[in-house]
Parts: sequence; structure tokens; C-alpha cells
Amino acid sequence: MLPGATVPKEGEQGLAKYLCSLGYASIAIDQRNLGVVNIQGDLQMFLNGEEPTEHKMVHDALAAAEVLRAQPGIDAERIVYAGESNGARFAIIACALDPEARGVIAISTCGYGIEDAIASGRLNDPEEIQFYRSIDPDTYLDKIPPRKFVMIHSLNDTVIHYENALRTYVKASEPKELHTVGTATHGYCKEMDAFIKTELEKMLR
Repeated sequence: MLPGATVPKEGEQGLAKYLCSLGYASIAIDQRNLGVVNIQGDLQMFLNGEEPTEHKMVHDALAAAEVLRAQPGIDAERIVYAGESNGARFAIIACALDPEARGVIAISTCGYGIEDAIASGRLNDPEEIQFYRSIDPDTYLDKIPPRKFVMIHSLNDTVIHYENALRTYVKASEPKELHTVGTATHGYCKEMDAFIKTELEKMLR
């Protein structure tokens, strides 16, 4: 479980307790910079031949999954990535890069729309395009099937508008599912519990 920007791992304990009540173990991590990204700074690192922090954050998610798999009593073949907001972006990428994962649940998130920026001519430098594609979860959507891609979003989200989430969802291939709640909430809320329960049952059966 990957928290949103500025949120520590302790911020995931409400969802972790709910998952525990369903019989699922989970691991939440503090993301580098608490999930806050410096896209321009990372771009400069990329252009300088250094590994951008956002790439390292995806590695951290993959490493956390391996830690979970190694724990006694854990079925290493039944792992799902989940994240909120910015953390969900990394969860999507990590799932795409982890062929053993069963799927991803992305809460209150969206891609960056890099392909739209390229098509409009706003982004045309080849190296910059390579970097921006590498951090855009939309780039990785075609690598998730046959695993399932699930999005859960508030219709009234004031941080990441529903229309932006819908654009990412439309780009994804089946199997996929989009669930919505009517609360004015960004991130996880109790109204999402039933969707999470149902989707985990489908992914992990």
C-alpha cells in the first residue's frame, strides 16, 4: 500500500485494519519525500544520467512486495498493489513491472496525460519525452493485463477531478473496473470498502 503525497505510512492504518478484518495482510511504506515529487528536478537528474527519485520510488514499491512475499503465512502468489493519489501512480507502474502480481487498486488517481502533451506539440524533445513517459502510469497500462486494473474515485474529488481519472481508465485494457463514490473525498474512505472487498475477492480467488 502506497500513501498519497505528504502522507506517512501510518496514514494507511485505517485501510490496513479493514484489510486485516477481511483476512488480508498488508505492508505500507513511507515513500521518499513522503510521496512528494519534484518532476523538474527528476527530469534534470535523468538528463544528467542519474536515476530519478521517482524511479527509485517504484523500486521501493517492488522491494516492499518482496518483503511481504517473504513473510511467514503469506501466499507469495497472491499479491496486489494498492495506492492512493500519487501513491497509486507508483502502484500502477509497480504492478506493470511485477509479472507475479495479481492486479492493482488505484484510489483517487490519474495519469499525467503525457501522450496528449506530445500530440499537441507541447512536448517534443526526445529525451524529455522518454523521461515523462517513464513516470506516467498511463504508459504502463498495456502491461497490466491479464491482471486486473481497478480504479476507485470520488465523483466530487477536489484534488484529482473525476474526468482526469476517467481519461486514464479509458486508456486501460480489459480486465478493468471503475467504481465511484459520491463523497467529496480525495483518497480512501469507508464508502469504498465494499468495492475493495469485492475486487480483492476476484483478484485473489
